[in-house]
Amino acid sequence: MPQPPPVPKSTRKKRHTGLLGPIEKVDGRQFRAARRLGRWLVGNVYLGVVEPEGEACTIVFPDLVGGEVEAWLADMEGEMKQSRLLVGLPILSYVYAGQTIDHRAFGVLPLITGRTLAEKIGADGPLGPVGALQVAVVIADAVARLHSRGRMLGELRPSSILLPGDRSESLRIIDLGIPRGLFKRTITPPAVDGIYASPAVREGRLPRAADDIYALGAILHYLLVAQDPPTPTAAAPFVLPSRVQRLGPFAAFIDGLVSAAMAGAGPQGVNDRLPDMQKFARALRGLRDLHRLSPSAQQTILALRPEGRGKRPPPAPGVEHGLPAQLGFIETGNTRDDLPMLLSEEALESIEALSSGAGPDSDTAKGRAQASPSLEDPMGDLGQD
Repeated sequence: MPQPPPVPKSTRKKRHTGLLGPIEKVDGRQFRAARRLGRWLVGNVYLGVVEPEGEACTIVFPDLVGGEVEAWLADMEGEMKQSRLLVGLPILSYVYAGQTIDHRAFGVLPLITGRTLAEKIGADGPLGPVGALQVAVVIADAVARLHSRGRMLGELRPSSILLPGDRSESLRIIDLGIPRGLFKRTITPPAVDGIYASPAVREGRLPRAADDIYALGAILHYLLVAQDPPTPTAAAPFVLPSRVQRLGPFAAFIDGLVSAAMAGAGPQGVNDRLPDMQKFARALRGLRDLHRLSPSAQQTILALRPEGRGKRPPPAPGVEHGLPAQLGFIETGNTRDDLPMLLSEEALESIEALSSGAGPDSDTAKGRAQASPSLEDPMGDLGQD
């Protein structure tokens, strides 16, 4: 009986390490999986050790289809070449990929520890407006810098955002590369998040800036109300955050940012009201700083709730706002209590002038005020202004 042809030998250099007897790397280092931590969407996760330094890391073993190890490593080579785009950013992604002596593929990430946003909100409930906006500002700044380097995330999940343990740490974002198809060769390829990823990414489209803006808008909604944002459909219309949780005097502007971000991309693939993440970051920072100004400074910037205007009435039973595209923004004849709004360019410029680093005795500094206890940022400064 004829024998099957021999399996061709791999031309890839054996310079990786693994669970069963690590193989020496070119640079003299080895990775060792020390303890199983659990399971991610892509496979089992271990606490790893880089030897001989002893530095801790995170190692993931993807559940690849048989015979796909070499192809997956080739895919990851391109990912590794782009790892320089993350230098200086609080985004954790793969720093190395290889295979063990028994040909099991693995990927190495920096050590991933800390409390996730999902764990924080699940245990303690929603953040106040200032805290929620501060978290969103840090994320928006990091993702805006990533976009300037030509790379998109594609999705954000509450479980992929790590909060700082103290003021010596900063918020971090875990990027597993699922929207980029890094794990299409696994037995059960993981799907992007069905709630926090934009409709375009859920349909398999490569991520664009508008998709990351959508994801951050969904995260902001979650921060404010401790609930997943509803996916806009005819059966489940979009619900503004202020209809779920009291958000203070600037609720209409918070609603405006969330609904504008989650409106998604227009016909040209760009969010019409928030065309890039830098503009979104600026709007978030301006609204956060508006909360921190003195009442007199706030009144100078905005004619907020003039005499005779009542509080926003609660929604009628069974009646909700329509889809973001149907909400619109402030128009002639509508009041600020009725519709979500975006801060104007003039308002943002005024807030930025009052919030700039002026001396404590200057007129500018007099416009600033410590936030009231109800508005204090529960997350500290998150390592960023």
